[in-house]
Amino acid sequence: MSKYRFQILFISCFLFLCLIEVPMLNAGNQKERGNYQADENEYFQGIVIDSQDGEPIPGATIQIDEREAGTAADVRGEFEFKGLEPGTYLLTIRSVGYQTKRLTAEHPQEERLVIKMQSAIIRTDEVIVTASPVGRNIQYQPAQAYNIQDLQDRQASSFGEMLDGEPGIAMRSFGPAPSRPVIRGFDGDRLLILENGERMGDLSNTAHDHNISIDPLAADRIEVVRGPASLLYGSSALGGVINIITSDVPVDWERGSSGTAVVEGSSMNNGVSGFGRYRYGEDSWAATGRFSYRGAGDVRTPEGRLPGTFIQNMEGAGGFGYRTDHFNGGLSLSAIDHNYGLPDEILDPDEEAEIRMNQQTMQGKGLWSKDHFFEKIEFRFNASRWFQQEVETELQGGQIIDEDIELEFLQYSANGTITVQHRPIGIFDDGVLGINTQITQIEVGGEEAFTPGTNSRSTAFFTFHEVPLNNITRLQFGVRGEVQTLSTRPNDDFPDFRESRSSSAMSGSMGLNIRPLPQLEIGVQFARAHRFPILEEMFADGVHFGAGVYERGNPSLGTEVGHGSDLFIRWSSNRLLAEAAGFYYRISNFVAFEPTGEQFIDDRERNWDIFQYRSRNAELFGGEAQVLVRLTDHLQAGTVYDMVFGRRVDNNSYLPTMPPGRLRFLTRYETEQWWLEGSLRKVSSQNRVAEEELPTDGYTVLNFNAGLQFNSHGIHRVSLKAENITNQLYRDHLSRIDRSEFGFPMPGRNVRLSYRYIF
Repeated sequence: MSKYRFQILFISCFLFLCLIEVPMLNAGNQKERGNYQADENEYFQGIVIDSQDGEPIPGATIQIDEREAGTAADVRGEFEFKGLEPGTYLLTIRSVGYQTKRLTAEHPQEERLVIKMQSAIIRTDEVIVTASPVGRNIQYQPAQAYNIQDLQDRQASSFGEMLDGEPGIAMRSFGPAPSRPVIRGFDGDRLLILENGERMGDLSNTAHDHNISIDPLAADRIEVVRGPASLLYGSSALGGVINIITSDVPVDWERGSSGTAVVEGSSMNNGVSGFGRYRYGEDSWAATGRFSYRGAGDVRTPEGRLPGTFIQNMEGAGGFGYRTDHFNGGLSLSAIDHNYGLPDEILDPDEEAEIRMNQQTMQGKGLWSKDHFFEKIEFRFNASRWFQQEVETELQGGQIIDEDIELEFLQYSANGTITVQHRPIGIFDDGVLGINTQITQIEVGGEEAFTPGTNSRSTAFFTFHEVPLNNITRLQFGVRGEVQTLSTRPNDDFPDFRESRSSSAMSGSMGLNIRPLPQLEIGVQFARAHRFPILEEMFADGVHFGAGVYERGNPSLGTEVGHGSDLFIRWSSNRLLAEAAGFYYRISNFVAFEPTGEQFIDDRERNWDIFQYRSRNAELFGGEAQVLVRLTDHLQAGTVYDMVFGRRVDNNSYLPTMPPGRLRFLTRYETEQWWLEGSLRKVSSQNRVAEEELPTDGYTVLNFNAGLQFNSHGIHRVSLKAENITNQLYRDHLSRIDRSEFGFPMPGRNVRLSYRYIF
């Protein structure tokens, strides 16, 4: 019991905060009601329209700055606030594709407020919460965000495929299901993929055969932070953070019913997917539910069908939200059942490999807003059970004759974060103090268990502050201290293996944001981050069936410590967006998963390539550049380029699986109702490879995207995406399908059709 004393203290402190806050919130509500009795029939009403054609703008968000209250325009562009005290209010109005507008309004009104929005030329003024815990549109390292419309334009069966080709983001591929993003060459545990700011509880970060345990259709928004971001979200984020934001816990809602329905199809693998979400809200509460299905056959390439790449996934979730004048929060429950193939047995038609995975998750969050020095208290948590089997099936005449569970994982995890935001004090602007804790238990079994299980727990304290130096320069700094303990759990293959270790580390960052001109922004950051070795890196010793290799770990691996610098320069105006970013990281004890050139022959006379986790000092450097130009009111063109180099410091040898240089050209013509886009992607050959790693040739791929949006009893959005139009045969350097066996070709020509209905 004593080993969990800190976690017990953590939970007790949270419950204590709840007990003291709820009476104070009720007292505050009663006090406000005593000062002013609002007429329930008195409304503050308005409509948001396009300044050029007067058409309504559904979904526009209207924020009352003084009350930190907000709402969204309905399908007719109309909105209302109820029970406002008489006075003058400052409104902030935002909508995708339009310039942010701020204005003052008097209440009560003589007539309905009409808000006219001007079309944004290149970008909107939005806050990327993942990069700014105090909620400001001020960046110290490169970051970007993608809303629902952006995600539909990038429709794909995985997040890796969806984000591949964005500045600094590549894709690790092992078939369509387990594809995962890579940022600046950082993969696996060095890149944090979060759901609503917390870890998901899956093992997609440990091996290339594990997938991200949420369907892309469930995402309402994705925020990407490139560069070290471990101060707020935990160890491991040397490469960056991808935060998948869902609405399973309702946060913003209107009275009545609303929802979304999506249907998608793809030709390359006969894929079909569907998604539905329904939400009902009252003034103080809302409930929501979603369900999704995704099914697809094997991928077709220019060289033929790629066996073992099918998908069969189902997900469901339900959530409840509650709000008062000073509180907003709720809970959600979700369950998933994923079944997908692995291209391991591609040369033997009588054998198949697949993964069967299911997960049950509870999420919760709460935000208390107070008119005190500590003005916001936020609590988030994620608790899950994750179970996965890696199964080998023997066939005869197309019928199953034997089925073996080669590897099995069972993980229980819980993690939570409390952050407290305070108001300006002295030289400091708003700042954040926080505490994060995580508990994980992993059991490993099956006929080919290649590691023992583990128990681990970590606790961290962090702080983030900003200091305005003058009218154009702001300073940011933060510190995070973290402690982790890990002990092994014996299993049948490791019955006497008992190891334990404790590690601690400090991270810190300092950055400057400089805006000498309204159009020009410069950000620079220096950071020290760390990463504790994970289970496989330390204790693996055996065949990892799903990954198709023999893994060999090293228990003596030390903590990775990275020192990095980021610099970006951005110019944005009505006609031009130009951004260039550069980075340099030097990492001590960098752990790489490298082929040894040796093979292991098992008792069935199968050959497995042996990979070793090795640790040396390394450096990674490179950069990204993008330019978008508005040629006319409807036509824009742009280009994106990125590159990364990785090498060992001791002998200047190259690090494995580094993305090659990439150049992308795009042209887009867009009106209010429809759009057309073409893009050409040119990827360089990759000859800077590690020992025993095979090089890859360069290639060029042509894509096309078109869409139509119209309003009729809701919003209808149809998009058509044609990928690899010329059916180009190419091999991606980050694909983990064994090239010596099959050549790991990427998918051939594909047409995706998507329909989304919002009501």
